[in-house]
Amino acid sequence: MSIDIKNLSFSYNKGSSLEKTVLDNVTLSIKKGEFVVISGDVGSGKSTLIRHMNGLLKPCSGSVEVDGILAHQRKVRSKVGMLFQFPQKQLFGKTVLEDISFGPSNFGANALDVEKHVNEALVLTGLDAKLCSLSPFSLSGGQMRLVAMAGVLASKPDYLILDEPGSGLDLENRSSLFSTLKQLNSAGISIVVVSHQVSEMLPLADKVFLMDSGKLVFEGNPQEYMSSVSSHLPEITSLMKGLHARGFDVRTDISNLDEAFDEICALWKSREGIHK
Repeated sequence: MSIDIKNLSFSYNKGSSLEKTVLDNVTLSIKKGEFVVISGDVGSGKSTLIRHMNGLLKPCSGSVEVDGILAHQRKVRSKVGMLFQFPQKQLFGKTVLEDISFGPSNFGANALDVEKHVNEALVLTGLDAKLCSLSPFSLSGGQMRLVAMAGVLASKPDYLILDEPGSGLDLENRSSLFSTLKQLNSAGISIVVVSHQVSEMLPLADKVFLMDSGKLVFEGNPQEYMSSVSSHLPEITSLMKGLHARGFDVRTDISNLDEAFDEICALWKSREGIHK
């Protein structure tokens, strides 16, 4: 059970004078149950990459398979749920209930199962059932994002892919979103998060990929990422690397403020002992 991408290359406007290569021979695998973060600059190919994972785009060369099925086949759509950066782009129903119900109904669930899946999605996202009669476009940005997520989750995907999920959210809604993602991952759903700001995601991640100019330039766990990569790091990690570069004996694989504080305190105490 995995998403397997092999030698994937993709160009927009293929064969024309405007042809632009966006993905260049990318190979990676995302196993069932993993929490994966894909990072990189704007234009590095992150969003184009994930659009291949549920068949929204077809490779120019190479292959993308989900649990052994080519990603462009319709049955993959129920396996891989996609949450775009701007939820307004995937909300369309007159009511919240209509929006959340669409996925399971479209994939052939009967009325009782649709109701069950909708209620479960509401619980998972923390949405109040009283919102179901409202227009999704009357809600706050944070609520709209949760409605869009509930609509994806109601289809019972094995993989949930999110493009810059924290964008535009205040601290409270971001905290709620990350808590929900952690809960979903604990329930066995694979989570793939695309973000150019990884500091909030690294503590949750099993694996990190770094894209640069359409190429996959790093793959590893969060500790390896923080130790090996010089860019796209959490501010705390950059601080610790800066201290280490100036001769201070501190860990450079830290992204958490509390851990950094403890590490610096331990360093301070050891230096005090030397000077006594």
